Amino acid sequence: MIVSKPPRLLKILAVISSLGMALVNLVGFLDTQTGSALGCGPDWPLCNGKLLPNLTNEHVIIEFGHRVIVGGFALIATVFMVWAWIRYRGWVEAKVFSLIGIGFIVIQSVLGALAVVFVNPPAILALHLGFGFLAMEGVALLTAFLWQVDRLADGQDAGLMFRTRVISKGLAWRIWVVWIYTYLALYLGSYVAFRSAGEACYGWPLCNGQLIPSLSGNVGLDFAHRVAAIGLAVLVIELLWQLRQVRDTRPDLYRGAGWLLIIVILQIITGANLALSHLGTGPYLLHVGNLMLLFTLISYLAVQSLKPVPRETEWITDKATRDPER
Repeated sequence: MIVSKPPRLLKILAVISSLGMALVNLVGFLDTQTGSALGCGPDWPLCNGKLLPNLTNEHVIIEFGHRVIVGGFALIATVFMVWAWIRYRGWVEAKVFSLIGIGFIVIQSVLGALAVVFVNPPAILALHLGFGFLAMEGVALLTAFLWQVDRLADGQDAGLMFRTRVISKGLAWRIWVVWIYTYLALYLGSYVAFRSAGEACYGWPLCNGQLIPSLSGNVGLDFAHRVAAIGLAVLVIELLWQLRQVRDTRPDLYRGAGWLLIIVILQIITGANLALSHLGTGPYLLHVGNLMLLFTLISYLAVQSLKPVPRETEWITDKATRDPER
């Protein structure tokens, strides 16, 4: 198949959008962690009743900055996804990833407004974060797709990129189980944070000096979060072991699972550092940043485990388009 290379500007927008959506989630965590979520009061879209508030208070600066960053990068990402969808409208990946990105940007924005209006209930904040991660993944996966198309247009082997070497249903299901587990663990961790239960388990690796503490209230929530992290590590180790059988035919999945295990271990380490720092801002952002890498990688592996989809049309290169003999 001959395909058109993505324009340079589209690729630049892809990188800006991916990094921007990651920054949106990171600043959103900072907003909550510093107690700045109500820096603009219960007003939305205005901030303390003004379009441009007085930026004399750090909480106002952080909350207002969060809103500006969300609006700016959401607009850039939407432009990127619409352009990619139009240019590669014959590719199912372009449509699906664009729909995921745009759809969850809208949902995330609505939940952000509801969180402000209803004074930050933990459940809405957790949903807001979870949908923010899905919006980020839609953009990131579309960016990865463009790079795959770019390599394909250069005549490089696309057998792995477009999944022509299919794996068994059992292996594919294992990858998707890890994805689902990771997403649920993400929600649990965010709910723990928004319930201010992150220090309910004092110390690490023990919880309040006990291997298994009293599982009530915030202590039970925080302990469940720690157990979920260990469970994820076990699942990823098992996945890596199972993917040994396709390391020659699908080295992308095998190597990806290896990197996933490294990132999961780093997630546990940054979580321990966060607990021992008494939820310091720097360790907090490091933990969240690593979580974004983890979720991005498992999402990519999940997509790469799917069977190839039929193309609605074949896109010829710009050079071929200009060739009157074709």
